[in-house]
Amino acid sequence: MTRPIVLVVEDEPAILAMSRMILAREGYPVVTAEDGPTAVARFQDAADAVGVVVLDLNIPGFGGWAVLAELRRIRPGVRVLVTTGSVGADDSGTALHEPPTAVLPKPYRPSDLIETVARVLAAPA
Repeated sequence: MTRPIVLVVEDEPAILAMSRMILAREGYPVVTAEDGPTAVARFQDAADAVGVVVLDLNIPGFGGWAVLAELRRIRPGVRVLVTTGSVGADDSGTALHEPPTAVLPKPYRPSDLIETVARVLAAPA
């Protein structure tokens, strides 16, 4: 069974490399981006094949919330797993922004990433 592409958007090189390695080991094809504009461009290149976007909120370019909005403009209903070290009432995505499919607080364990990606992919789009 072919697994859907996971687009990982992360500006921290160590976290990006770790996420890519963990997901690839689980059999997911992984595409990466280090900033907002690159994330949108990579998503546009493979929008129909991307199953989930793992999106850090604190990225250069135009930031995670703007990326989330643009991805959903390109493909409504795209599954987006937000990762952030500062999940709170003001940045949960429900007050001022369209909510993500799921939130994974940083720091997270490799098993948390694998389980959350699988859960997000299993959820209805």
